[in-house]
Amino acid sequence: MAEFDKLFESLIPILDSLEEKRIELRSKGSRLGLISGSILTIIIFIVFLYIQVPPLVLFLIPIALGILTYILCINSMTKEYSFYYKKDIISKVVKEISDASEYKPENGISENEFEAMCLFNSPDRYSCEDLIVGKIEKTDFACSEVVAEERHVSVDSKGRRNEYWTDIFRGFIFIADFHKNFNGITTLGRDSLFKISFGNKRVKLENVEFEKHFDVYSSDAVEARYILSPSLMEKLVEVDNRFKGNLVMSFVNSSIYIAIPDSKNHFEASIWKKITKEEIQEEFGLILSLISIINELNLNTRIWSKQ
Repeated sequence: MAEFDKLFESLIPILDSLEEKRIELRSKGSRLGLISGSILTIIIFIVFLYIQVPPLVLFLIPIALGILTYILCINSMTKEYSFYYKKDIISKVVKEISDASEYKPENGISENEFEAMCLFNSPDRYSCEDLIVGKIEKTDFACSEVVAEERHVSVDSKGRRNEYWTDIFRGFIFIADFHKNFNGITTLGRDSLFKISFGNKRVKLENVEFEKHFDVYSSDAVEARYILSPSLMEKLVEVDNRFKGNLVMSFVNSSIYIAIPDSKNHFEASIWKKITKEEIQEEFGLILSLISIINELNLNTRIWSKQ
């Protein structure tokens, strides 16, 4: 990928500087870990000695907790190191791919926007980051990483309540202007054996391949068929295949919403190792894939005009 190779060459001086920062932060975390770990080890050793625990416990537990504290202190530097990585590297990758786009690592798709998609239950806990926002020719877009979770409480045989969390969604939310004010809400879920409508009616379409990928539900079947033209259905299948066949999406108000599941936390740097060319190339490919959705779906072609 010549385009990436040229970008990477320009990033080498920044990466060298970033590596110096990583070593500095890791050394800082190491010093803090040695001091904190040693103090904790001594305190626990004295306590265990006083309460007369078995010899194996007397030595093993304090040392293990001291080592754990040491590791945690180094890991605590990761957030600061990732800040520099996002600011100095990822922001430049975004600009290289789309000069009219901006990367805002501490921002993201809001919870209100997430709920407006009409694809998922309302989350009990929500977080977002790594917002990329901009305009490709005529089309405004925004995307970010999102984690939406549901809270559960179980009660064991002794009546004790245990709280745990499960993912409603984890990955990227992509929003783009579709340049049409929709009268209804149309959603594209995954094709499944059991057809559940969630209040909307199932809309059958003639594209057999598209029907293998998605179940379409809409509050306005006529509008859904109007939106999902033969050309758009073909393009949606292509985009779905490129993202490993996991997409769900909706057409709400005047926007297309696309949810792209991804369990990895992207755009983060490890304090333990040097950033590699392969890692940056992977993020380059991901950002390019996200932004390319606009052209792949031909969203800059204004078939309709907003009312």
